[in-house]
Amino acid sequence: MHMDSPSPEKCEIVIVGAGLAGYAAALALAGTGAEIVVLDRATDSSGGAAHPDPRTTALSPSSFKMLTCLDVLSACQEVPTPIAAMRITEASSVPKWPGGLLNFENANDGDALAYMVRNRDLLGAFAEVSKDISNISIRKGQTVTDMEQTPNGMQLTVNDHQMICDLVIACDGRQSLVRDFLGTRIIKRDYHRAALVADFSHSLPHDNLARQIFRTNGPMACLPLGKSPNGQHVSSLVWVEKTKTAKSLSSLSQERFSYALSEQLDGALGDIKVSDTPHFFPLSLMLAENYAAPHAVLLGDAAHVIHPLAGQGYNLTLRDAAMLAEHVFDAKMVGLKACDLSVTEGYQLSRRVDVFAMAGLTDGLNNLFGTSFPPLSWLRHAGLALVNNALPNQAKHMGQRYADRGTSPLPRLLRGRRLTG
Repeated sequence: MHMDSPSPEKCEIVIVGAGLAGYAAALALAGTGAEIVVLDRATDSSGGAAHPDPRTTALSPSSFKMLTCLDVLSACQEVPTPIAAMRITEASSVPKWPGGLLNFENANDGDALAYMVRNRDLLGAFAEVSKDISNISIRKGQTVTDMEQTPNGMQLTVNDHQMICDLVIACDGRQSLVRDFLGTRIIKRDYHRAALVADFSHSLPHDNLARQIFRTNGPMACLPLGKSPNGQHVSSLVWVEKTKTAKSLSSLSQERFSYALSEQLDGALGDIKVSDTPHFFPLSLMLAENYAAPHAVLLGDAAHVIHPLAGQGYNLTLRDAAMLAEHVFDAKMVGLKACDLSVTEGYQLSRRVDVFAMAGLTDGLNNLFGTSFPPLSWLRHAGLALVNNALPNQAKHMGQRYADRGTSPLPRLLRGRRLTG
């Protein structure tokens, strides 16, 4: 006896991946009125690791406005720490031009330069807010094993279950399976460097000052956080080194690593104590050649991974989510589907320009500050001194606005406005 296979489940938007990118896309798109299904490979959300991920995010002012209006930041356990100023300099071992450093301070509009949040706190807040939104469905333990473009939409095989949707959004990270299914090529370059990330306490206050130290083997950033439960000042460390050196450093005891960090900071933050073994993250540049296909878009690390020296990675992801939501909202307002060409092509055109510009900037800065050739080192340091002392504050603030807003006009969410009909 012949039995027909069940018809595929019909969905409007399917988001593959329930990390920081997937949740940002879901919450941004919720305001469009679309029905959204988020597929999470994890079977639970306990996340109770003995050695939790210490990574942090420096939210730009527009990202801060977006997450505030989506009620995410109010759901965080810790209040975001504002960065009032940033000091950029070079390591003491690098030949210098006297006075060669660069300072950035708050813009005239009163915004902080950025706001520090812990990634694990942000993820928990996203999950908490999402569960109360009626048009978002989070499905745990769901893995996409196949995809096929059809005239009626994108057909997904998920745990041997068939789904068909108007639009699939790849938020499944730098090793994206959705991107592979689409056949999207990537541009990739290994930096042969790794980042060591850890929290550390220090005896001197950070005064909400972020420090960026450029070194020949890679930059080091110390980013202000709040205080520990016992009242100590706390900062987040991102220390980039050659991969082999980074592996050696990550294997040190907490005491020896704290001593090595103290030597690098030369007493700037007083006595230092690293709270846990640093996490080790290899660094590379990765850019997808296309961010859109019929019935599909790439978002976050599935589309772009850049050098962390400017702290812009997740801000680019939030701009992805806000811009995609803007296009979907505008399409639905005139009776079009979320997969309309105006959505996918409009998203690609706006996001590729912004991302490639930021990737070029961070890659160029990494190359510029990664040379120890004395004439170039002196010229580079003289340039820092010239920019810091001669460039008008208005010009510095223009640079800050570019890092905050990118190359395209700000969509509503990044201006702190919800999407409403």
